[in-house]
Amino acid sequence: MFKKRSFCFFKRLKNRQGFTLTEVVVTLSVLAIMTAISIPSYISWLPRHRLQTSVRQIYDDMNLAKIRAVKDNRIACIQFYPLTDTYTVFFDVDGVAGYLNGTDIPIKSNVTLENGVDITGTTLAATADTCGFNNRGMLSALFAPGQVSLTNPTALVMSVQVNVAGGISIL
Repeated sequence: MFKKRSFCFFKRLKNRQGFTLTEVVVTLSVLAIMTAISIPSYISWLPRHRLQTSVRQIYDDMNLAKIRAVKDNRIACIQFYPLTDTYTVFFDVDGVAGYLNGTDIPIKSNVTLENGVDITGTTLAATADTCGFNNRGMLSALFAPGQVSLTNPTALVMSVQVNVAGGISIL
């Protein structure tokens, strides 16, 4: 009778080498369209991401100062330098209103923010742009509650706020 032949699709394509020009052109066209759609989105996302990263970094370092103040039973401060967009976390050994000087012990020195992120304003201690925590994790009596504001090139502003009880929040 009839002998059944198994169907093998790949047997016919066994001797093909590589891709056809049409396949390559279609694949590269799809890739180019996807890239053209995603690049503007990435470019608008990047400054916002850098700002969020810098705000989170300040938030984490304020928590570090708070935890180290409790752990080491000292006043720990964070001083901001808006002109250079940096800050320093240190132990205030001499208790002189949060100024970093020769007797103070630095925890983190000259921490820089992400590229394009600026410290636009602080409403912390009016004289030194400093925030400090006492050995109970609360805002030190030397400092008033306040916030640090950061901005990026697209004029988006985010802030880190400190209250009297030592609570730190991102606005």
